[in-house]
Amino acid sequence: MARPRFFISLVLLMLLMPTLGVAQSSAGIAAPTDEDANSFLSVVMSYTELRIRSIQRSLEILAATSEARSDNWSNMKNLLKGYQDSDEGFIVWYVRPDGTYYTADKGLMDKSLRDRAYFLDLMAGMKITGALVISKATGQRSAIVAVPVKVNGEVVGAVGVSLFLDKLSEQINAALDLRPGITFFALAPNGLTTLHRKTDRHFIDPRELGSETLKKATTEMLEGTSGKTTYAFDDVTKSAIYRTSALTGWKFAIAFGAISEEAH
Repeated sequence: MARPRFFISLVLLMLLMPTLGVAQSSAGIAAPTDEDANSFLSVVMSYTELRIRSIQRSLEILAATSEARSDNWSNMKNLLKGYQDSDEGFIVWYVRPDGTYYTADKGLMDKSLRDRAYFLDLMAGMKITGALVISKATGQRSAIVAVPVKVNGEVVGAVGVSLFLDKLSEQINAALDLRPGITFFALAPNGLTTLHRKTDRHFIDPRELGSETLKKATTEMLEGTSGKTTYAFDDVTKSAIYRTSALTGWKFAIAFGAISEEAH
């Protein structure tokens, strides 16, 4: 169900890749121009947002089905399993108002989602877009996309996806094929890294990495909407162009400077 919509993001990448190719070939080993960096940034943001929007729209369709509205796992499991099987980058689940939940591949879980920060909002009828968790079902760092299931205006449960951030970053990195010295990353409103070219940086707050200039730049990005900032990390000076996603509230950035595999 999500796969056709996800192809839209790939088409977008194909349209923008000529610009990116020019940026790489014309820049050589030098830092890219602001125009080139903004092209990279547009691709990373569009790729991520289209991915999340396609999931959200698919969940809205699932939430409106009679199977999901029945609040009976036996009725809906094949439907959710079909969606699960369409994509290897996430897991699909259904949760009830008491916090018990089922995953499409494992069925009833022995844990509860009641302690999740997004849970009360979800059960109050709100859609969830981009809440960060360590998945209880898989242990993977994930972003939550979820939609309430309603019957006669009352929330009877919710269908959701735990989107694997490591996998998403790997897909973005493979599509961009960035040279050394250029990286992408995104920050949640609380400062945690949600996406990064180096996936081991996920869920790390850059303000806690020991660089005062990186701390200052991160604070600037979190407080601003868009712009350009600089910082030093691991003895490398980097410039970063950033922009805020209206969909997730994440701050997306492209950082570039001297070639270093250790730079943030």
